[in-house]
Amino acid sequence: MANIIEWLQDNNEKALLLVYFGLILGLSIPVAKMVEQGYANGNLVRSVVRLQLLVGITQVSVIGLGFFLGLLVLMTVDHKKRIQAMLLWIGVLISLVIITAQGFGPGPSDIANNIVWLLGSLLAGFIFGGGTKLFDTDELQTLEFRRAAESIYFLLLIVVGLTFLEYHIQYPEIFAVSSSGVVIQSIEGLSVSLNRTNLVSNTVTSGLFLLVVSRFIQYDANKDFFILGAPASGKSLFLIGAYLEALGRFQSGDDKTPLNPSEDLISMIEALDRQTEGWIVEATGRGELNTLEFQYVQGSVFPTNIKLSGNDYAGEYLDRLPDAITGATDEEDMDTTLTRLSEGVKEADTLLLMIDCERFTNDEPLDISPYFSILQAADDKEVILIATKADNLADEFEEQQGLEPHQYFDEFQDYVNQRLRQNENISALLAQTGNTEILPVYYQTTTNEQGNKIPMRDQGSVLTVGFGRLLDRLGRS
Repeated sequence: MANIIEWLQDNNEKALLLVYFGLILGLSIPVAKMVEQGYANGNLVRSVVRLQLLVGITQVSVIGLGFFLGLLVLMTVDHKKRIQAMLLWIGVLISLVIITAQGFGPGPSDIANNIVWLLGSLLAGFIFGGGTKLFDTDELQTLEFRRAAESIYFLLLIVVGLTFLEYHIQYPEIFAVSSSGVVIQSIEGLSVSLNRTNLVSNTVTSGLFLLVVSRFIQYDANKDFFILGAPASGKSLFLIGAYLEALGRFQSGDDKTPLNPSEDLISMIEALDRQTEGWIVEATGRGELNTLEFQYVQGSVFPTNIKLSGNDYAGEYLDRLPDAITGATDEEDMDTTLTRLSEGVKEADTLLLMIDCERFTNDEPLDISPYFSILQAADDKEVILIATKADNLADEFEEQQGLEPHQYFDEFQDYVNQRLRQNENISALLAQTGNTEILPVYYQTTTNEQGNKIPMRDQGSVLTVGFGRLLDRLGRS
């Protein structure tokens, strides 16, 4: 069982692809049958479609299909939505086969006889979805066709939603349409009733189908992350390390979505780069507030934009945060920094709590007791525990295990968790948050002639460990 869970964690995108593939295959058939029966049994939708007879267009469904396919072509070109688009192509083909087999929708002969309308509407969908952007750039990997993806969902929502209502709500015919005109029907004693046949199954299949499609069009993670840490616990270096890891992925990968780092973050990285040795990034002073944020793309099968942001602040504010969050502190007694921090905690979905490994190994107070009050004040927050400055435990691990922690990171993470759990406050924090693990991150360090610990560098760049696992973990949140 443990091996299965570990495989799912390491291959969650592949597992999700199999699930979505199965759902598309399993849901397309019943949803297509419901759409066909809803159209056949309904009055209003069929009458609206038959308005085509008044303007001389013999196959309005061909136009709708062409417009939809134009949007789907763009979704296929979009590198972030290519896999999802291929799954939708499968679903569309299955649905067309079922619907046209019953004499509804555009069959092969209808498409052949109206090929000009099909191509024209396909071009219209292509342009409407933002296809002209393809001619304005040489870098396809940066393009996102959000309007196309959202329009596909909107069209499917209309078709599935209306035919669901037509299938299950029985009402008299309101107007009749023919080539000679529209005739308003005389309605005496309006009667509306509910058709309960297949109501439960149609509700489940339609709901699941629309849910899957809504996940397909999602570009951005619906998570806000906020960082909390004690004084000098490494909050700034933590965010810098996360950004450098994302930058490395950007430079070596095919995805070229801009990282959009904040000005404060770039300033800190420039300061770190100017040093041939040493840290230069010092603990944030009281009253200082730096906005550190960037975005990165997580995943290869289902890429998603994730924004990691945080306010870098003096750790002394932690003690005052609980009262600020609950409103026990008057607004006039709160400075700008405290106000921003309380708002950040309230708005965040996930809190990243720093645990300073340097303090732990030196047997110094961890100053994490405010975390408990903050978590009580801010209900329903997901929590991820981060062990910063884990290089202090890396030396221990290498001496005891004879393994290099950056090469045997899983074993090192287990070691860090075992060591940190020896602290009662950390064990209590794990219990309160419901977490089972702490994620270690660190900069590889060495000692200079003065005996001070400084970051190791490779051609001027600092070397980080664990931040790749961190970004992957945030992507699964």
